[in-house]
Amino acid sequence: MPQNLKFYTLLTYFLIPIALFFGFLDVLILLSSLANPSALIMVFIVACLVIYTFASFKFLKYGIEREIVQTSKLKDWIKVNAYVSFFLCSLFFVNSISVLISSNAVLLKFIDEFLTQQPNMPKEITSNLVLSILRGVSVFLLITGVIGIVHIRTTLKLVKQSPHLFE
Repeated sequence: MPQNLKFYTLLTYFLIPIALFFGFLDVLILLSSLANPSALIMVFIVACLVIYTFASFKFLKYGIEREIVQTSKLKDWIKVNAYVSFFLCSLFFVNSISVLISSNAVLLKFIDEFLTQQPNMPKEITSNLVLSILRGVSVFLLITGVIGIVHIRTTLKLVKQSPHLFE
């Protein structure tokens, strides 16, 4: 297996638990969107990342590694969901960078404003706790965004280079 395919395989295996996590979150968002239908767009976008991940995994395992011809339908699923997933991963990347380069003072100001608007918030939830959670989530989303962007670009390149693997 060429070196770049080993790296692609590694990225795929990193992406699978992330997709499972987002799949779980997507179910929760779907349940909450019953009360707020405008959240359905978020359900759709997150579902695209999950679908893309497992469609590209199938392409890797059966198409690339075993050279079993796949349906053109799988190619369409990969491509369509890749574009939406690329958008989502780009948002993860940009938003995470903006949070991570912001100073603590600026972020604490926004957090304090948010907490004052939440009168029923438990006293244990302090500004510093929210800040540390925000920074941790930002690091996770930054890593997810980078892995996703690189994986999607590689997948689309492999799909384009492998027309013989689709009927």
